[in-house]
Amino acid sequence: MTTHITQTAKSTEAFISTLYREAARIPPDEYRVWALEQLSRIIDFDAAFWGSGNSADIHFHYVCHIGLDEHYAHQLQKTLPINPIKDAVINNLGKPVNMQDVIADNDFYQSPLYQQLFQPYGIERILAAGHFDQDNGLYSLLSLYRFDRAQIFTEYERQLQERLVFHLVNAASHAFFLHLHAGNVLHTKEHAASAICDLNGCFHEVQPRFVTLLNEYFPNRSGVTLPFAIGKDNSTVQINNLAVSFKAQGELMTVTLRIPGPLDLLSQREAQIVKWVCKGLTFKEVARQLDVAPSTVSNHLYRIYDKIGINSRSELAQLVDSQR
Repeated sequence: MTTHITQTAKSTEAFISTLYREAARIPPDEYRVWALEQLSRIIDFDAAFWGSGNSADIHFHYVCHIGLDEHYAHQLQKTLPINPIKDAVINNLGKPVNMQDVIADNDFYQSPLYQQLFQPYGIERILAAGHFDQDNGLYSLLSLYRFDRAQIFTEYERQLQERLVFHLVNAASHAFFLHLHAGNVLHTKEHAASAICDLNGCFHEVQPRFVTLLNEYFPNRSGVTLPFAIGKDNSTVQINNLAVSFKAQGELMTVTLRIPGPLDLLSQREAQIVKWVCKGLTFKEVARQLDVAPSTVSNHLYRIYDKIGINSRSELAQLVDSQR
């Protein structure tokens, strides 16, 4: 037993190191599932659920799982009112809760909760931990499941999960941080700032200047979510005199704020022409894209020059590059 624990301790240290070391390599929308797969090498489980939201009642806005299907999160949310482990998790944030310590087996296996949620998925044993991140206001639930009723989670495994949940949540945040700042998700210039949010506007990682811009342009905002709705992928809109861009990252969204520049004065058609011209397309090639005469493209481009106060393609290319 001592030898097994020693080997597990070594594996645990290697696991923690891998979480942080690989953070820059794994795409942010895949990181949590990857991390759960790594965790399964340390704690044996058949399925796992990782959900986050900005409400203390663990209302999930962003979920990842392995060994389950896309309907599980909805069923879990639906049965929270009859789930006694929920209050135990909320009241013991950071400390994993073993289902058998909350409700006796005989009562659990005869309960509506078991029949409605766990039995259909073959879940017989549960070890669940809650976590609250004060920096972004996110509550997270990380539950591990076993399908064999005889395979009870041990106290040692509970203690192990208690240690690892902290690193899982912080490594995920670190991964988002690296992708924002290293430009793997979106390269931003000094005048712009980004945050990674879920589709409910909850922050999963945020650059300091992003918060500064929010405080300046949305002085009456409150809470730890965006003060505006998430827009469409690859769109840019103006809100409160800020240019706000959205780029999907799986079920997450990179939101970028910047002070509007001359290019924001352009219509959608004009912006498209600028994009093609800066990619090196000739007037004829752009005209074919738009099904118009080359002279029409030329006239559009010179009106664009006049609108944004420049005189050449080189100036246009420099302006476009400065706002990427």
